[in-house]
Amino acid sequence: METLTRPGEHAPTNPPAVAFSSVMGICGLGLSWRAAGQVLAAPRAIGEWLIAVGVMLFIALSAMYGIKTVRDPSIVVAEFRDPRSASNFACITVAVVIVAAAILPHTPSAALFLWALGTGAQLVLFLTLLGRWIAEPTEILHATPAWLVPIVGNVTATVPGVPLGFHETSWFLLAVGLVSWIAFLPLLLHRLIFCEDKLPGRLAPSLAIFVASPAVGCLSWLQLTGRVDAVYRFILFTALFFALLVLRMWQLAVRALPVSVAWWAYTFPSAALASALIRYCQHVPGVGERLLAWAGLAFTTIAVAGVGLISLRNCLSRLWLSVRSRPDHSADPASSPRTSNAVSSQ
Repeated sequence: METLTRPGEHAPTNPPAVAFSSVMGICGLGLSWRAAGQVLAAPRAIGEWLIAVGVMLFIALSAMYGIKTVRDPSIVVAEFRDPRSASNFACITVAVVIVAAAILPHTPSAALFLWALGTGAQLVLFLTLLGRWIAEPTEILHATPAWLVPIVGNVTATVPGVPLGFHETSWFLLAVGLVSWIAFLPLLLHRLIFCEDKLPGRLAPSLAIFVASPAVGCLSWLQLTGRVDAVYRFILFTALFFALLVLRMWQLAVRALPVSVAWWAYTFPSAALASALIRYCQHVPGVGERLLAWAGLAFTTIAVAGVGLISLRNCLSRLWLSVRSRPDHSADPASSPRTSNAVSSQ
């Protein structure tokens, strides 16, 4: 994922759209622990606490991004117009849908409102971006794995859509998401493999988004059909292969150091894969399947905890530096006659 930056853009009170990927990762991990509580006899309180943290973070980021949009809309417009970062706006819509899925057991009415808002915005965003890519000149080097985020959003919307009663709408969203993923996958692989200008090191974490579409697709298929069949296995094992590929490319992650907001791209795909493995273990019980489910959950927990703690430390350090760098006018003799005369003469 890539973001446009300018002085002050990375301030804690001025977050980019990609910052909402933190909500996706934390709430996604909470949903994984909730599923583990149902299937693996894990402590259910862990999932609910993670969801509470994710919801509070979502509220805080929404408030800060709203202030940013009103105070300086030029930054938002520039970020949306840039083909390298426009797809990051899907992090906002996906976060809305994930929060809806997280709070569904507690407040169905609020979940319905958020699902309708996030799903509608997600579909409009994907149509807008797809139309822009077709109608306007677009370079192959602008294509990054972040282009898959709007596609993941369509598939993710089916997860809370089915229990909310929108069965046919969920089939539509799943069809759009999977077909788009199959269409864009060769394009992105061609860009990553054959283009001389390789993916910039700071965008290496975005490779994990390859895991998200098939992983979420498993959960959507299970919601719609209620069974783990050949299609579920096919999609799940595809997600596992891409997860192994991401692990194989660990050198790129080292080059992407230090940890930045882009590293949240590792968290939501991992959480989706962990949930898919847990549901697979539920329908195909076995020692190996159970160990695989626990491994996915443990890896995701470590990833979210590590990236979250480092992001919190970076955020606090930037906040402290921004406070210290503010000019102190308390000692200015603004009311002195000499100052007043100087100002008036100027």
